[in-house]
Amino acid sequence: MTARKEWFINYSPFCTPVPIGLGNDSIKKAFGLGSIRISMTANGVSRIFELWNIYYVPDMGTNNLLSVTYMVRKGYTVNFGTNLCEISKAGLVIGKTENRKGLWILNGDPIMPSPQATYVAKVSQTSFGHISTNSLMIPTVSRPA
Repeated sequence: MTARKEWFINYSPFCTPVPIGLGNDSIKKAFGLGSIRISMTANGVSRIFELWNIYYVPDMGTNNLLSVTYMVRKGYTVNFGTNLCEISKAGLVIGKTENRKGLWILNGDPIMPSPQATYVAKVSQTSFGHISTNSLMIPTVSRPA
């Protein structure tokens, strides 16, 4: 989930907002769904990841939310230490997060969409569960740091 609508490379607004339950029992309203790209560097290698089925939730403030359960279901290993968390797949570390005052911060940067980004027609959906486990695509192309 993110409040940063400008990060979406494609976006489908909902006809009516969809309630999303959070772990602290609060409810946020999602106004659409789409894909974003982020660049993460681990061990000197940068990779671009495309995250699909990301909810646009305007009142998330400056926070974004990525589900550890979602990552594990996609075949990733998420290892938490005291102040560092590593995300890996098949033994390759692909991203790191830092613990800052109890909040895990992903070390990555959004890849801003081009002006030609596709915004598709409104989607009429009445209920959603957790995001699909087929939602994360990881290109094999990497670029030097």
